[in-house]
Amino acid sequence: MELEVTPAFPTLIGRVRLPDAEVMNHGLHALILDEEAQYPSLGRSNIRGWHSRPDFLHRSDANVDALTSWIIWALRRMICAATGQDAFKGTLSITAWATVCRAGAYHAPHSHPDSAWSGVYYVDGGAENPDQPLSGMLEFLDPRAGAEAVSAPGDPYGEPVRVRPQAGLLVVFPSWQLRRGFFETALSVVIKGGARIRQDA
Repeated sequence: MELEVTPAFPTLIGRVRLPDAEVMNHGLHALILDEEAQYPSLGRSNIRGWHSRPDFLHRSDANVDALTSWIIWALRRMICAATGQDAFKGTLSITAWATVCRAGAYHAPHSHPDSAWSGVYYVDGGAENPDQPLSGMLEFLDPRAGAEAVSAPGDPYGEPVRVRPQAGLLVVFPSWQLRRGFFETALSVVIKGGARIRQDA
């Protein structure tokens, strides 16, 4: 006799390192820093960093177009993984913005309640600092209320999932998933966003 175990309430987090992204990242990096110099931060979850307007993907730029195609590719695969369907038939409405963090900047815990899926793309993940191993790390918090208070063999509850920033890394996850970014010790340039979904009848 076998015990049937159901992995209830899974949280899907997708990661992919985009191939040959150096040229695209170079162009995006210059575009973002140029925009940073034009107006002050809008100020959202970022503390002491810069946050662009939420229209980054609307720019007429080949590098922005290339990144948009990768974002759509990743979103469609995440939707299929979540629904069990082979192909998604519907409309994606994507909003994205850029952030720039320098030493001492970070992102407070937050979610995107007006979207179904969210994502982070690292144009420049910043330099690793051995004295600050969590610097710039993207951390997903256990969404189960009170899970961190449970003591069990192996400590399976309440542990965060951490993602090390890397240039060219695209991360996609449910928008309701609470996450934060640790203090930076170097420059990082990141594009973030959310997607609304309308399923075809």
